[in-house]
Amino acid sequence: MDCLVFRAKSGYAKFRKPYTTTSALTFLCIHPPAVKGLIGAVMGIDKTEIYRTTLDLRIGIQVLSPVRKDMQVLKLVSMKAEKDLFNFPVNAEFLRDPEYRIFISWLPDKLDELEKRLMNQSPVFTPYLGVSEYIAKLVYENRCNVEIAGRAGSVESIIPSRFIKLQHSDYQMFTDNIPVCNNEKREYTSYEKILFAFKKGNPCSLIGDLKRDVYKVDDNNIFFFE
Repeated sequence: MDCLVFRAKSGYAKFRKPYTTTSALTFLCIHPPAVKGLIGAVMGIDKTEIYRTTLDLRIGIQVLSPVRKDMQVLKLVSMKAEKDLFNFPVNAEFLRDPEYRIFISWLPDKLDELEKRLMNQSPVFTPYLGVSEYIAKLVYENRCNVEIAGRAGSVESIIPSRFIKLQHSDYQMFTDNIPVCNNEKREYTSYEKILFAFKKGNPCSLIGDLKRDVYKVDDNNIFFFE
């Protein structure tokens, strides 16, 4: 399987939970629909075409930075009536200094274009992490052929909890219910409870019995969302 690997980072990020009011809360990490939007920005795919264009895209996500959250006060403008415009403050949650390693498997011609734009630092649109003010720095790493590692006993990427029976360990566990699929209207249609872990401030492997195959990418076992 052909796979392209790159890193994405920014000073802040916000992947809004749609069921919270006034955009208050963020998911703990970037999710597959957000990765598709990131790739769409790099390649210049119109937002109305992203769903169709990325149907055969497979995504792996490795969280490289510890989860740190900040609360900031934002001023929103009420637009209910033009004559009654007013500002009101809200507390909003953000991720601080997020960094991710993204693994992409796609059609060869699509990967060719993505690889060229990442290597040349020439995205069509400015990529960002959830909010347009938080511009993403994308760093190309490599492109390689990957093979199924089977149901090895460890995984370095985020993985749905239903696909791993964890063994006890002393790492710091993070879990969140993130969107993994959306539709043509950009509405989230499917969620998964995912897991990832850190040990002494560094990303570490989840150890356990896997119920689905993972792929060997360099020295990492990666779960791909389809």
